[in-house]
Amino acid sequence: MANNIQGVVMIGAQAIVFSITNLRTLKTIERGRYPVAIGDDFYAEHEILPDTVDAIVQAFDAINQIFKDYGVPTVNVFASTSWAEADNAEFVRDQLYTRTGWLIKTTSLSEEAFFRTQAIMVKFPQFKSITQKGTVLIDISSGSVELTTFSNGVFGFSRNLSLGPLRVYEIMSDVQRSVTNYVEVMRDYIDSRLLDFMRLLPQGVEYTNMILMGSNLSIFQNIIPEGKHQVETDRPGFDLLYDEVTKASDQYLADTYDLTSDQTSLVLPTVLLVYRLVETLNSQSIWISDLKAIDGIEVNAAHEGGFKKLGFDPNEEIVISANNLAERYQVDEAHMQATRTVALQLFDRLKKLHGMGKRERLLLEVAATVSDIGSYIETHKHYAHSNYIIKASEIMGLNDLEVTMVATITRFHSSITPQSDLKNFPTMSTENRLVVAKLSALLRVADSLDASRQQKIQQLRVSVKPNEVLLTARADDDIELERWTLARKGKFFSEVFGLGLELKGRNIL
Repeated sequence: MANNIQGVVMIGAQAIVFSITNLRTLKTIERGRYPVAIGDDFYAEHEILPDTVDAIVQAFDAINQIFKDYGVPTVNVFASTSWAEADNAEFVRDQLYTRTGWLIKTTSLSEEAFFRTQAIMVKFPQFKSITQKGTVLIDISSGSVELTTFSNGVFGFSRNLSLGPLRVYEIMSDVQRSVTNYVEVMRDYIDSRLLDFMRLLPQGVEYTNMILMGSNLSIFQNIIPEGKHQVETDRPGFDLLYDEVTKASDQYLADTYDLTSDQTSLVLPTVLLVYRLVETLNSQSIWISDLKAIDGIEVNAAHEGGFKKLGFDPNEEIVISANNLAERYQVDEAHMQATRTVALQLFDRLKKLHGMGKRERLLLEVAATVSDIGSYIETHKHYAHSNYIIKASEIMGLNDLEVTMVATITRFHSSITPQSDLKNFPTMSTENRLVVAKLSALLRVADSLDASRQQKIQQLRVSVKPNEVLLTARADDDIELERWTLARKGKFFSEVFGLGLELKGRNIL
């Protein structure tokens, strides 16, 4: 078959899901699910047990045979973020590669959130209409809950909570055996975990609409009419479902909603979690969708392969996420905007010199946006604080390596580090270290040109000469501080690119 046919495998906490998709039309050719309770190992044993590894291999072999039958030329295998919680995850990853030839890529929280938003924005028919009002997308997996907000049709905010139903069930299992008011205790536990999260939501937005999706919505997805991919209910309708579930026996739920025993045990924490979110956010319309992260992986693959125009720029979500982080830590917005503009201008004008592409440009844009967030803690060593804040934060759409690269760029945009020795950089490939060095050098120059924090430079021309890069500025004030700062911070640029730097300027007043 043509190269527009792709196979995707996604390892979740409760099942391994696969799909075969025509990327040109974004039509699903085949999709299936193999129940493998990997999450029971994650959360109870903190490792993946040998019997579970054998079950994964059997599922992989069966899926691979289906791929061969369809003549699938390209297969990508992903594991959800919870996979990395197993202490032996890397060992198992290597074992599976040896036994099946499939190399597993573990997705980050921010990547999974990115995939889900792409799935909703492309495959959810009502997306444009309902997100004109405040809308919250809630993805419920076994181990975590991701809340993503939209308003006026655009992405606004995303945040992950380690509060998935399976995790709650494992934590509360001892309580269930020792108390009579189990539902109330579980509700209090969920509420305690939601408090800090709700404080971080954008203020002044009413989340009238809620979209539920994810791998752990068995009871909800069973009420989606056959042949449909989503269903809407109102607040009273959801209240009725909540009352039914909290009072029903496990046997009733299993029989009524056609659930397995594993699914039945997670019904109460799932419904209680959603109910508390609905109440807290005061959502009135609740949409239940069968879309999952794997749908977003398909959308992303179609876009990156040039088969599908999305109608929106997926990188915009990444930049908005970085802006949200900068706003949370109260960066100097005027300086950030000035530095970011010049950094991107330098990147575009010096393409032949640095040889990097669109993704690296995006990493520079993100780094320029968040480089000063560490000043919230301390201005003197803000670059070091920026580094660890970024590593501990979510930036929508970046994988773990890219987050580390952005954090390193921000750490090394100061005049103190690094020097020419690449060993100063964190452990990563030489190729990635060079990218970090180049982007750090460009960010240093851009930051220098607003050393006074007064945005004096109104226009900048960049010219590449045989032995130097000439920056010609038009400014509305004296730029001697910028010139002096560039002389110090620009040395690293010369070490990386082998060219000197000179700043010329004249007053435009």
